[in-house]
Amino acid sequence: MLFSLIFASLLSSVLVCSAADAVSQAALASSASASSVTTPAISATTSSSQPTATSTQVINLIRDRRLTSTISGLSGSNNGITGWLSSLDSDGKWPDVNYATGCAAQRANWPARDHWSPWQVLGTVEFQVSLSMLKMPVLESAILLGMRWWFDRDFTNPACLDNGGSASCPCNSTETLLWNTNWYSNVIGVPQLVVDACLIMGTDILLEADENHCMLMSTRSYGAFARHASYMTGANILDVAKIGIDAGLLSSNESFVADAYSKIHQELSIKDGIMADGIRSDGSFGTEACSITAITVPSTPTMSWTSSLQQQGTEFSADSASKTALANLFDGDKWMIVYNAINGVLHWDFPRFISFPVIDGQATADIGMNLTAVEELGNEWMSSTLTEFGASLKGDNLTHANAGNLIGNRMFYANDYMVHRGKEYVTTLKMFSSRTKNTECTNSENVSSEMLVMLHMDDSSVVYSTSHSDSILSDGVLYTYLDGNEYEDIAAAWDWNLIPGITVDYNATLLSCSSSQFTGLQAFVGGVSDGQVGVAVMRYLNPATLSLSWQKVWFFLEDDVQHVMVANISSKTNAPVYSVLDQKRYIGPLVVDEYETVGSMTGARSLWHGNVGYVLDSEESTSISYSVEEKRGNWSSIGISTQPPADVTLFTAWLQHDSLNTSSSYTAFPGTDVDTFRSKSRQFSLQSAQNDA
Repeated sequence: MLFSLIFASLLSSVLVCSAADAVSQAALASSASASSVTTPAISATTSSSQPTATSTQVINLIRDRRLTSTISGLSGSNNGITGWLSSLDSDGKWPDVNYATGCAAQRANWPARDHWSPWQVLGTVEFQVSLSMLKMPVLESAILLGMRWWFDRDFTNPACLDNGGSASCPCNSTETLLWNTNWYSNVIGVPQLVVDACLIMGTDILLEADENHCMLMSTRSYGAFARHASYMTGANILDVAKIGIDAGLLSSNESFVADAYSKIHQELSIKDGIMADGIRSDGSFGTEACSITAITVPSTPTMSWTSSLQQQGTEFSADSASKTALANLFDGDKWMIVYNAINGVLHWDFPRFISFPVIDGQATADIGMNLTAVEELGNEWMSSTLTEFGASLKGDNLTHANAGNLIGNRMFYANDYMVHRGKEYVTTLKMFSSRTKNTECTNSENVSSEMLVMLHMDDSSVVYSTSHSDSILSDGVLYTYLDGNEYEDIAAAWDWNLIPGITVDYNATLLSCSSSQFTGLQAFVGGVSDGQVGVAVMRYLNPATLSLSWQKVWFFLEDDVQHVMVANISSKTNAPVYSVLDQKRYIGPLVVDEYETVGSMTGARSLWHGNVGYVLDSEESTSISYSVEEKRGNWSSIGISTQPPADVTLFTAWLQHDSLNTSSSYTAFPGTDVDTFRSKSRQFSLQSAQNDA
């Protein structure tokens, strides 16, 4: 089961049944029906298959592996148990949880879900105690009290599952039953926590009514398959299938487990259609209507990848096609990971949840991946791709951002994304075309999200994943990582009109959700790579305003040289047009035209900062402008984080295109100290044959 849980957690933290597979489709449909959600329907599902001795052994084996995995992922969190128990009130609630429900509740990252997080840890302790043949009645009673508090208030109107706030599940200011207007919390977010807690507690402790409600919530979610819910694609399929697996393990229903695994196997395949949701041949993963995601956004702690080899040696093991697809995904993902050499943490490039600082523990926090588990899976499958992925990223003594010491160039053509990696740096370029979308902005998480691009996934947490929220500009966004912390925790303070790498008519586009989720208007976007060097091109027309257009090409050359050309700029506004070199943390010193300086200035011909140098072509009529400023930004202004304002000193550099009829070009030298930059920029010679096509 490791491969599926790894894939599911990668994608966040699968309806074909064989003739012999007796999963009760009627029961599943009934659990998802718009007319009722009833315990009898759940009972029908759980009793539809009577396990044989052999199947019972398989279920027990997988359940034991699953519990071992879950417990190992949670046992490190036991320190707060005494405090948790003492703070639990007589009803079974936590004093610090926001239980707002229905239309009054926060849509993204529903706070009421936090009710279930302590129960996983407390249940782990109870499970460990039971293994030692001891009993802790106080702990057991507390767990059951908290679980039953939620069960007693679980919503009963099936329309509230994924139509909350509509006429069929209307807003009610006096609502007391627990549901959210965001389908994700009702279908995945809460049920996956509930079924984990129930599985840890087990049927020996849970009363029949408790187990029935665990199954009610699980099969209600799983019924989304039978209803062909529109959101059942990509990572969501894997998350709901995982809920089904756990429900099958809880109820010892082999057919339920088999059906859920079949859905994972179906989803774990190469999907190359335009805007397809899934793994692509180029090693990327498209999701949310063609927003690229690296593989994962950490889902919940219960999806720990230490769930080692849970299905291996059983009939549920992955087939060769699934193994190949997952290996292809890992092979692409290794290009999308950077290392923060300041704090020793791996991160995804372009993660979702950019509106959350790292401390909030969302997709910006780390890659959310157990590398040892990946290695174990690689060894089991005899996959060098997986073993090398895990081994290469486990080193924690790097002094630069190039995680895995990967050198070369790779074009992810399915998602208009290029990565170039030098010895001590990583440069990434995100574009968009008529085949991809520019950003997503939902659940009120990206207030300033025009042009953003989502790379990691859903509003639970997952390069899938990136919460349906945060993203980063895709109209030629160019990040250059040296230390790996250049862009960390700056989104609240930076200038959203000066995203690194873009060409923009400053402040001429409303930065709001109304300017997001556009399909590009130009087909001529993409790149070519031989594995060592690459060229990317982009024709652009602002899809929100139709007021700005341009053409741009990026050359990623040998010897850590990058050349950028922009031409055919056209603007219908009076706004100044800039091409942004970078906007990132200032680390000093700053060298401009051979002299160290600070502050702000225009008219420069060359600039070096943070081991990246820039020089204009000799015939270039424009000049470099730059600023170094202390900025303060409120996280609440761009999303739902409650962290205090961010204070950061930002370095920004740009070209101002005073004459739109004149083409511009510059050369960047990443990964170079100031002396090397001076030497290389003087010796470097590149002749432009044409820059007006």
